[in-house]
Amino acid sequence: MTEEERLAKNNRIREKGKETRLRRQSQKCRVFRVKIDFSHLNEFEKTQLKMIFVEAKWLYNDVLTFSNFHDINEYDDKITTVQGLDKDKQPVIRELENLSSQMKQSVIQGVKHNIKSLSAMKKHGRKIGTLKYKSNYESINLQQYGNTYKFCDKRHIKIQGIKRPIKIEGAEQFFDIPGIEFANAKLLNLPDGYYVAVTTFQN
Repeated sequence: MTEEERLAKNNRIREKGKETRLRRQSQKCRVFRVKIDFSHLNEFEKTQLKMIFVEAKWLYNDVLTFSNFHDINEYDDKITTVQGLDKDKQPVIRELENLSSQMKQSVIQGVKHNIKSLSAMKKHGRKIGTLKYKSNYESINLQQYGNTYKFCDKRHIKIQGIKRPIKIEGAEQFFDIPGIEFANAKLLNLPDGYYVAVTTFQN
């Protein structure tokens, strides 16, 4: 792709984003939650779903460590390994094998957003602490419908990085609403199971 083509593509993306934001102003936003049917996953998929959240925790903590010594904007969002500590507090290199590219970006963006928010509050004179390392990770942003996730039908959802469509429960509450549009979603790891919280817009 030439520089001219790249600039033209970025301009089209910007314009499309403006159109979407303008349309959203007149639409009703609702969030619906569907539950992943864990019993229909094979053993590999169960492990993969678990490791998505484990790797998100590893990545979050690695980004946080990096931000203590460097400009966070220099962090490589294409990173495939991170450094952490094992149970004996010894350094260990960990592979990021299950987080998709957009999931990595969402985790990194989350740290950046939190740092900016704390900085803004500090500038306004509020007494604040520092970001804490996470012992678990419970929510991963699926930022682009049709790419990071998409519905195959009202009983199945496809999540980036997981090969097969996943069976879900609860989509019948909104799936057939005329004119409904799907925006971002969040993959959730809750005490009673895995969920996807879907942000929707309707005229």
